[in-house]
Amino acid sequence: MGNFSKRVLAVVEVIISRPADLKKFYMPTVSRGKTVWPKSSADLLRYGVRWDYDGIVMHDGKEYHRYQLQPNAGKIPSTIKDWRDKNGGTHAVIAVMHLPTNKEPEADEFEAAAREALEDM
Repeated sequence: MGNFSKRVLAVVEVIISRPADLKKFYMPTVSRGKTVWPKSSADLLRYGVRWDYDGIVMHDGKEYHRYQLQPNAGKIPSTIKDWRDKNGGTHAVIAVMHLPTNKEPEADEFEAAAREALEDM
């Protein structure tokens, strides 16, 4: 696993360790196209990526919240910056994650969904 993947998986671990942040993914309060996590400017720079909400989609007859992992602008970690520069800038999508709607937050489920999304990158 490369440095880029390790850095992105570290972000997943941070979210799992913060129940309030994890809840935002299962019960989103932002509108489509807005950032779910992280919210603070310092965290946007520290982690170098953001999860944006992309609405509800249907798959196999079930509803899922769809999230896009995208690189941030500004002075971000070099591994993320390199990926961003090679893949189309801040609107490039690193990974797409789906979480079931109408569920209580589950750390294991979130981690599995994030890992599955990252396998496709």
